[in-house]
Formats: sequence, structure tokens, C-alpha cells
Amino acid sequence: MTSLFLDSNVIIEFAKNNPRAVELLDYIFKGKFTTFINGIVYSEVFFIFIKVKTGKSYWELKKNKASVKETAEEFLKSLFPMLSIPNFLEITSEITLLSTEISRKYGLLPNDALILATCKFYGIKYLISFDSDFENACKKEGIVLIDSLEKLRKEVRGQYENP
Repeated sequence: MTSLFLDSNVIIEFAKNNPRAVELLDYIFKGKFTTFINGIVYSEVFFIFIKVKTGKSYWELKKNKASVKETAEEFLKSLFPMLSIPNFLEITSEITLLSTEISRKYGLLPNDALILATCKFYGIKYLISFDSDFENACKKEGIVLIDSLEKLRKEVRGQYENP
């Protein structure tokens, strides 16, 4: 099976019913792929969900625990089941160190560097993301950035067909 790492932006866009993300993730989840996320992706998706649902800023949320509790309950019922489909990869101390080197080399922000370092450490060849910041770093680190269904199909053509 082909291993794919899912970036938070694809999951968030899926939740917003972005046709590009829906098409891509529907194909992935119906196919013969092994999918992965890490704590960074989980945290980003969860936080964006809370911000969008409440309309509050980070600092407002810190002061309004009732809103966070209520929205966390909604998250558990709506998006959490989708986040339990991918396998969850641990961020090790080696990944943390590698991410710092990736930030230094390519100028990626810490969360993006941790995502790319996770792919590299675990040998995951494909990163599913709409974030063009990854382009240069992925290319140089031997990771294939997939930002569309067409690109995914092209990359895995001949390996197997989806049902």
C-alpha cells in the first residue's frame, strides 16, 4: 500500500466542502492507501475548528473556557471521526531536531517543518497538502507534494486502481 501523509489544510478544506479537497480525500479514503497524521495536524485542525465555530481569537478563547468545551464536544461528534481514520505518528526527539534543520535550510515555519520531518523520518514518500511553501523543501528532501487528485493518480498510476 502507498503511504500518504495528510496535512491539516486538506482536512480543513474538506470540512469546508472545498470540492478539490473533497474529491482528493474521497479518492484517498476509498482507495488502497495508508494515511498518516501527527499531533501537529491534529492540533491545527482542532484549533481552526474551534476558531471558526466560535468566531473568537486565541486570546478570547483562553478566557472563555465554556466556548472551548462546547466546541470540543461538537468537534468530537463531527471531525474527530475523520481524524481517527489516518494512523497517528509520534513526533520523536529525532523528528524535532530534523525539523529545526529543515527550518534552517528551507525557511519553513515550525509546524510545517515538523510535518516534513515526520514524513522524512518515517519514510513517507507522499505529502498531501495545498500549501505551496512545501514545494522546494519536498523536492530537495525526496518527498512528493500532492496537491490535486490528478497529481495523485499520476504518481500511483499502475500500482493499483481504486474501486
